[in-house]
Amino acid sequence: MKTLGVLGGVGPQTTSKVYLAVIDAIRKSKQDKYPSIIIYNLPFPFSIENEAIIQGINSEKMIPYLIDGANILEKAGASFGILPCNTLHTYLNEIRGAVKIPFLSIIEETVLRLKSLKLKTVGILATQTSIDTKIYSNVLEKNGITILYPTKIEQKDINSIIVELITGEKKDLHSKKLEMICGSLQERGAESILLACTDLQLATSNINSPIPIIDTTEILIQASVRELTAK
Repeated sequence: MKTLGVLGGVGPQTTSKVYLAVIDAIRKSKQDKYPSIIIYNLPFPFSIENEAIIQGINSEKMIPYLIDGANILEKAGASFGILPCNTLHTYLNEIRGAVKIPFLSIIEETVLRLKSLKLKTVGILATQTSIDTKIYSNVLEKNGITILYPTKIEQKDINSIIVELITGEKKDLHSKKLEMICGSLQERGAESILLACTDLQLATSNINSPIPIIDTTEILIQASVRELTAK
């Protein structure tokens, strides 16, 4: 079995979920041993994390940390890597260019899933940075999939929820607000909701969305298991 390298820490709860989910999936697949997983927790200053992930500014300050982390994983023996953060996939090309091991893309894997489901219009829940840089729309639109975005007021609510989740503050109100936003996107024509922020899954596990929610974190987990067990 291969060795998975995880560039983690953005945020920590999601990193832990990915780790546990991969372990569980391997166990259920009747493998004869646990997978080899190396996690490097990226030591971002909180100020840079807030600017890049929430405010949508100065995200390039994260590049040296990402490249250093990828090199550490490679030297530690990772066969391939993942980055369980949608927003930071803005710099996936820089990561891939810095190491010899392959890095899976949460965006590329999500496109494959959406195409297999024959979806044409999806609503998106993501960070301000992901919205502004259009990391999903640039790829999805080339594949004939239209993205519907939350309104400015709705996006402001999403940004606030993400900040609170990153700092470990989970509230019932988070789920209620997200449920309303999902309903709003459905009314505008969304066939499904693309959960394109790895931290938001902490607040959407129990919501009653009127249309299916496609969790990009789950897609990345499944792709990681696929690669771990590939011959």
